[in-house]
Amino acid sequence: MGRRAGAGARRIAAGSRCSLAALVLTGALSGAAAQEPPPGRAFTLTNDQTLYPLRDLGDGVFAVLGDSGQGAEGRPNAGFVETEEGIVVVGGLASPAQARAVIRTIRTRSEKPIRWLVLYAHHPDMMFGAIEMRRAGARVIAHPDTRVLAAEGGADAMVANWHSVVGLQELLGFEYADQPDRPVSGWDTLRLGGEDLVVIHPGPAHSAGDLMLWIPGRRVLFSGDILVEDGITMVVDGNSRVLLATLALIDSLAPRVLVPGHGRIPGDPARLVAITRGYITTVRDSMRAEVRRGTSMRRAVEAFPPPDPARPVSPESRIRRNAVRVYLEMEREAFGLDEEGRP
Repeated sequence: MGRRAGAGARRIAAGSRCSLAALVLTGALSGAAAQEPPPGRAFTLTNDQTLYPLRDLGDGVFAVLGDSGQGAEGRPNAGFVETEEGIVVVGGLASPAQARAVIRTIRTRSEKPIRWLVLYAHHPDMMFGAIEMRRAGARVIAHPDTRVLAAEGGADAMVANWHSVVGLQELLGFEYADQPDRPVSGWDTLRLGGEDLVVIHPGPAHSAGDLMLWIPGRRVLFSGDILVEDGITMVVDGNSRVLLATLALIDSLAPRVLVPGHGRIPGDPARLVAITRGYITTVRDSMRAEVRRGTSMRRAVEAFPPPDPARPVSPESRIRRNAVRVYLEMEREAFGLDEEGRP
């Protein structure tokens, strides 16, 4: 697993508690709770013949569907837009092998050159396949802030940890390739082949480097992990207040089709947004009440089921980790501090 040193490749250097727990555990956050995958490998195996299921979203826009029935724990959704001048891919996938499978899947529909790759975020499951898109000719559109908790131990450690998730075979040919050729830290319109594709950074909702792809002519939104199938969006690398603002933004766009970062494409986009808003609002209200009561963070979150150390994005793990993150946000709010802990 080498590392490109050139451009575009990164150098390696109690009352409310009980009510919230009941809300989560009874599945009131969603019409159908995310299904549990079998124990073992996080994603389905990929080989040199693997093709992924496609959904035609209309007029040259396609969703490349992730693992069915595994929700946030399955392979992420990706997609592409075919224009007269080439293809824009959205989603960097979780490994080079997965990215190669996406390229093969694209080639079942189009032989046009791959011009651009839009990265949803800098988490391993959303960008470890970016190098294969570069090798296929794509330039990368991403937010310049690559910080994620998964990289706290350094870039080498992130690769080593991810190897235990996807397996060595999936990572053959890996290099970091998430540094942007076209950085986006606000709104940016990419014009290609007569199509306008709007890349949106809504702020650090799910992570510092969140991007969404909006196709206004088709009213299709690729949201990345700002939205996931069961509505339990993680904010461990983001901010719940910003997430709520982002959900309001999505409502204002009124997408006809919404492709979440993981899980099934919802039949009613507005319902998934509402489910997510209800969950995040409930967590914020509960943790704010605990802070005002002077409850310690440990006690504030112990009503929830324990996280599974082997499954960091299982529903229980996301619920517990989100509660910790939001408690800290509410604590800063109570003391009048900003996100950096300053008055």
